[in-house]
Amino acid sequence: MAKKIFLDSRSEPNLFTLFGISCHLKDFRLSYLLNIRLGLELVKMEDFCGYSFYYCRDEDRFNAYYLLGNRGQEAILLPDLKQTDFLLLVEGPFKKAQKERLLEKIRGIQHVLTAFEVRFETIKNYQLILSDLELHLMNIKMETKIKYSPLKK
Repeated sequence: MAKKIFLDSRSEPNLFTLFGISCHLKDFRLSYLLNIRLGLELVKMEDFCGYSFYYCRDEDRFNAYYLLGNRGQEAILLPDLKQTDFLLLVEGPFKKAQKERLLEKIRGIQHVLTAFEVRFETIKNYQLILSDLELHLMNIKMETKIKYSPLKK
């Protein structure tokens, strides 16, 4: 009889950490304050399905930071987190002490009401959002390669 292997697709991804941020700031202002406070270089990218999107890569710590607006013009990206205005997704290794330090620094920003870690099992269809985000980044990279390719002589 053949053996069946079942993969648990609901398990938390090891490479991602998600933080929720509630504040009354505009996306560009929050990204500016996060850049100053956390020493990042978040850059505005093409909107992700109508939600503001900022990206930064930290080569020293092997992390990538994605700042997403949770509120779009028509809907909420993660309806499970209605009170959350922004999502900060960190890709790469991230220790518990780093998480706590990051949360302290974010909470220290004057207009931030609260910041907290979000557990992936509390979010429905988080894998869909992660795969859509990956596709979005691939499209941006392809467009920039095509747009800024050097001229051949």
